[in-house]
Amino acid sequence: MRNWLAVVFCGLAAGAQAEGGDAGSILSHVQIEALSHSAPYRFAEVDTPTRRGKIAQRFEIRHGDCGASRNWDDCSSDRGRVEMKETPKNVISVPDQGVWYGYSMLIPADFVSLGRANTVLGQVKAEGWGSPMWSLTFNDKSYLNFPDQQKCRLGALTDWVGRWVDLTIYANYSSEGQGPFFELYKDGQVLCSRDTPFVPAELRDRPLKLGLKYGVYSSYVSRYLAQHGRIPQAVAVQEQSKDARSPSQTPFIYDWGVQLPTHVIYYDEMRFGTSRQDVDVRLLEQRGVPPVD
Repeated sequence: MRNWLAVVFCGLAAGAQAEGGDAGSILSHVQIEALSHSAPYRFAEVDTPTRRGKIAQRFEIRHGDCGASRNWDDCSSDRGRVEMKETPKNVISVPDQGVWYGYSMLIPADFVSLGRANTVLGQVKAEGWGSPMWSLTFNDKSYLNFPDQQKCRLGALTDWVGRWVDLTIYANYSSEGQGPFFELYKDGQVLCSRDTPFVPAELRDRPLKLGLKYGVYSSYVSRYLAQHGRIPQAVAVQEQSKDARSPSQTPFIYDWGVQLPTHVIYYDEMRFGTSRQDVDVRLLEQRGVPPVD
């Protein structure tokens, strides 16, 4: 049985504010998910590379690295992760309000796409609901996804790797009013916009508990293993006949002849606030606002 680690708090003291405007430090309000191992490579604050300031956040996920909660286990659900999660919920992502998130992300040039599997680099989840309120998926067809399966294409993966990309996201978690309800800026330019509410109707009459997650989250990873390796006999006999979305729910107990590629992702200058001016790293640079870290 796996020894699931207790979660640990990371970053600045809770409640700390970034310099300039009303923006808060995201790193002050997150903790790492419970993981299947304690190896130091999973997460570190590093001094290079950075977008601005002295430190950036480095995440690394390898074959078989999983997360778990009280009622969930990645390793038995065809998934893996190393993620920070908003703690407590609703401290950054506030129900019935518009929230601005700003951060920079570096996907190294040697990043290997999982093909038809998914690598999610940023999402907001609602407690008790399976699909994220929004999520950023990077694979052969990178996209932004909403609970109603509306998508915004993010363009070629090659346009995202090998350099720092500055992201600014506006998400309005209310179910009425005037749009836009979602905007995503990439390097200062609007890439995605949505004018209708995205919170599912089933959640609109109940108290929401929202939480930002970021790091590396992989799903349906057995699709990659089956495509690039060989399908184990046990999988072919026991699981291929099932009505499943991927070859195996428990991919890490089998020998596929290949392993998942190691993914390393960097995040920096992570802020949240009530306006774009509070969080957009490019606008903050222009005003001479110091780095958040």
